Amino acid sequence: MEHYWIFADRKENFGIVTKFIPNPDLNQGKSRTHMKPRSWMRYKKSKIYNMRKFKQELGVDIVWQAHTHPSGNEKLHTIDRKILKYLSNGVMIIIIPEKPEENLKGNLIGWYYDKRYTKKPIIERMVFEVISE
Repeated sequence: MEHYWIFADRKENFGIVTKFIPNPDLNQGKSRTHMKPRSWMRYKKSKIYNMRKFKQELGVDIVWQAHTHPSGNEKLHTIDRKILKYLSNGVMIIIIPEKPEENLKGNLIGWYYDKRYTKKPIIERMVFEVISE
């Protein structure tokens, strides 16, 4: 499992991904499973700090965190839901790596989560379209 920062510019009702980089804070060895943060508060503060820093330094509109699901599972895992629940709102991007030997096509799936104003959280799938120039 690998973790990334994804950067995008806002265009009307959608974002165009311009760049992505590995997230060194979370890529501590290649783990095969999700790891619960040691401190939820530190995780949240670090995420907010880094998002603001990247927006200011790189001049981008949108900053997302992403991680891989090498198994090909597009759904949110239990720990993904716990992280989003703690943050109360946010986006989680899941990267499905391409594996031709297992007949697995690469994909990018986004999940929008918002529990600020309702008892039951709003969880919506975000559609990504890969366009090559």
